[in-house]
Amino acid sequence: MEEDSTPQRHVAARLGAFVASVLLVSLTGLLAAPVGAVASIGVGAAIDHWDSLPSDIPLDVALPQHTVLLDKNGQEFARFFSENRVDVKLTDISPTFTEALLATEDSRFYENGPIDFIGTMRAAVINNIRSDQPQGASGITQQLVKNLLVAQSGETSLPSRDLGAKLQELKYATGLEERLSKDQILEMYSNTVYFGNGAYGVQAASKVYFDTTAKNLTRAQGATLAGILKGPGIYDPFINADGAQGRRDTALSRLEATGKITAEESTAAAAEPLGITKGALPNGCASSTYPFYCSLVRDEILTDPAFGATAEARAEKLSRGGMILTTALDPAAMSAAQDAVTKALGNDNRAALGTATIKPGTGHIVAVAQNRDWGSGPGQTQLVYAKSAYPVGSSMKPIALATALEQGIPATTRFNTNSPYMSSLDNPDGGFINYNNISWGTVDARRAIQLSLNIYFIRLVERTGVLPVADMAAKLGVTSLPRTGERAILGQEASLVLGAYDISPIEMANAYAVFAGGGVACRPVAVTSGVRADTGTAIPAPDPDCHQAVAPAVANTVADALKMPFVGPDGTLAELGGLPGREAGAKTGTTNDFAANWIVGIVPQYATAVWLGDPRGGQSFPLNKVRAYGRDFYNLTGSEVAAPVWKDIMTRLTAGLPAIPLPKADDAATSSSTARTVPDVRGLSVSEAATLLIENDLAPAVAEATGDPNPLFAKDIVVSQTPAAGSTFTYRETVNLTLSQGSNTAIQLPEQK
Repeated sequence: MEEDSTPQRHVAARLGAFVASVLLVSLTGLLAAPVGAVASIGVGAAIDHWDSLPSDIPLDVALPQHTVLLDKNGQEFARFFSENRVDVKLTDISPTFTEALLATEDSRFYENGPIDFIGTMRAAVINNIRSDQPQGASGITQQLVKNLLVAQSGETSLPSRDLGAKLQELKYATGLEERLSKDQILEMYSNTVYFGNGAYGVQAASKVYFDTTAKNLTRAQGATLAGILKGPGIYDPFINADGAQGRRDTALSRLEATGKITAEESTAAAAEPLGITKGALPNGCASSTYPFYCSLVRDEILTDPAFGATAEARAEKLSRGGMILTTALDPAAMSAAQDAVTKALGNDNRAALGTATIKPGTGHIVAVAQNRDWGSGPGQTQLVYAKSAYPVGSSMKPIALATALEQGIPATTRFNTNSPYMSSLDNPDGGFINYNNISWGTVDARRAIQLSLNIYFIRLVERTGVLPVADMAAKLGVTSLPRTGERAILGQEASLVLGAYDISPIEMANAYAVFAGGGVACRPVAVTSGVRADTGTAIPAPDPDCHQAVAPAVANTVADALKMPFVGPDGTLAELGGLPGREAGAKTGTTNDFAANWIVGIVPQYATAVWLGDPRGGQSFPLNKVRAYGRDFYNLTGSEVAAPVWKDIMTRLTAGLPAIPLPKADDAATSSSTARTVPDVRGLSVSEAATLLIENDLAPAVAEATGDPNPLFAKDIVVSQTPAAGSTFTYRETVNLTLSQGSNTAIQLPEQK
């Protein structure tokens, strides 16, 4: 009998659940004649349909949450949200709210299943009397299902209220009660329900209406929030205080009726004023402590693949939020940088300063600063100067030096630097000149860096080639140089080494960080780690991709050369002086016609770039006259204002840090360590050999005479080479190839890139 009764009980349970659901829909007057619809298809088929409905509403689709930005010390400095929702645990919600919520919305919540039969019958009676104003019978679980469906659909309300949709909601409610405990359902409901005025969930509502937290709600406040849920638009306490107070008092009466509070407690709470105190959480960069750094992070979320494979996915990630992101922002560094730019120019100067500081070997952007307030009004901007690209002037020269070193051209290489000079590459009218058109005779690279001699670096780029300098910049993390399109660098643009092209302060600081960090290049990043706000689970963060980009000897030699501008009496920074008690390296830059000034400098712990210019355009608004440090400067160069700003920043940043010296280069070691060896191409076909040599920055050439007869070699095979395999070589050195007898020595070789 028991075996026979088991399937009978199962059928009875299925039938009971389905009929209860249909009765609920029918009796409350929400739909027309669903019972008749059931009769038309047959009870068995209807039950089968009920069983076929999915019962598990997706819970892994995160509802929109706040994204919180933390500095390196774990302190919040900004947050973003599209919906003002902050999830909290049930234990962090005051019982004054949950008791009022249950008293007004679902007093039998802990006793009932997903369907409140008593509420259903009450609603049915009322609906029969007042058919023009039907009353719903949904309990907390059913309301939660509706809230989740609305949130996941992206709509403001559920579009369909037909029988199928209503039954699906009820099936979801049944499944939810099986998957979650009552406490979990109550917690989730409290975090999803809408309270009006942009507040989703009780934590946000507590802040918006009372400027407090859900945990600290008083009895009257908890009742007020529960009362608002009856109609957030109708009982909005900011515009209908009397209505909101009436709903509060109704909630207090229900609490008294259900025995949760005494009559005296109800009377005392009802006697309190409504006590609305408008509060708001900061949202977006405008309300951030560090709005320009906040903007960097926002852009990183929208562009970095760590936050999504497509632009759409990343925008959705930002919109839905729910992330706690730790950044590289160092408040001490930010303060040092901001104080320095404000001290120099103030915030109402027509000239602007933009600074960026990077930690070598990490890619971490620890600070950015500028002498502008955030906003769109007069004298304000939302443009981050540290991320904006401008011509960099002579601060490009160390990158040209790194290119030469990598090709085996040592820093001891000497050139005549008499001015003017007509280059074999593209020339400006009248040729290239040094600053003030002074001739300095024959000098090496260190002296050229010390004096910032244009002619030396024009002669150097004639040796290295223009494109390799652009390639070196890319190795160091510079992405803004035009390599395609109408303005592409094609190989004749000698002015590249004099900084004629636009690069941002962040990328310049990051490039110099390679020289301070032994040749290790990283991608600059603001976000260093992240977790999900709801679970604390780690999420992907932007990858700085730190790697050995250039040989340590190359980086060390450039870093060593960068000390020279501080060496007197004629170094470009000799008057400024170095950092107190420690070695530093730096290079200034001044663009044509004083359109902009730069300085980029390093210590082993930091690299900082400073740009000075007029944001309206340096060519139209040059630095011919600028008020700085309380006096007027004329025809500004990088050593006069930008350099003192850099020194102020770096002095504050390094205070208390170990005085680690910059590397001291050995020119002999540099030459041998940067020079590469010729590959062995013997036995390869001529086309294979030529391709391999070109890939190694060598220039293949075919000798007119072929090799001695050898039956082992087919035609067009390399039988010998000069220089020999394993020899060191300089950039694009010619390698002569001798081919096997009978080969075509006039063969067309692949083009050099």
